[in-house]
Amino acid sequence: MRVVASWVLGLAVMASTAIAASAHSIKELETQLGDREQYFQPVDKPAPEITLRDADGKVARLSDLRGKVVVLHFIYAGCPDICPLHAERIADVQAKINHTPMKKLVQFISVTTDPSRDTPAVLRDYGQAHGLDPVNWTFLTTTPDQPEDATRRLAEVFGHSFVKTSDEYQIHGIITHVIDKEGRWRANFHGLKFDPVNLVLFVNALVNDVNKPHGHRERGFWDKAKELF
Repeated sequence: MRVVASWVLGLAVMASTAIAASAHSIKELETQLGDREQYFQPVDKPAPEITLRDADGKVARLSDLRGKVVVLHFIYAGCPDICPLHAERIADVQAKINHTPMKKLVQFISVTTDPSRDTPAVLRDYGQAHGLDPVNWTFLTTTPDQPEDATRRLAEVFGHSFVKTSDEYQIHGIITHVIDKEGRWRANFHGLKFDPVNLVLFVNALVNDVNKPHGHRERGFWDKAKELF
């Protein structure tokens, strides 16, 4: 069954990569995705530094992940509706990526905006419940010396907000952020309706450094995508 699943995934991605057959740069791919994916927003600026801690209590910094593409999103475990759906969408993207050689070059990060309630045990259970693979996924929360609203303020730096209500729920939107191997914030995928394969394509382009010369004939994005299979 795993072989069949890999072939189905491969065919789906290969069919979708036809839209990017002539793309030799991130900018070209951004244009093509912009025409095809209405929930895609290109970005090109340094990502805000992140200093938080993981579910094991270890300090984690975004700068420590140089050399990997980062897929980042904000959720809280007590969210009754869209956060679980967002986590499952990220798990879908992760599963597609982890069936390819990109697995070791992509890190998925979920940041909780409710650190007082989202204890390490809650964070671990949340990932397991929603199918997130700990091999290249981590859940981050505040360090002991940070204020409770530190991660909500971080979400605002990334362009959206989590506003607490009187009943301890949070009003918020949904954005999936993509950060390249040099720590530059390169894209947002808004909401839950984006095609996961389009996010995989964009991550693959960043993993393969399509903007950089390789010392031989220039290869299109299609050539690089085929290497996944």
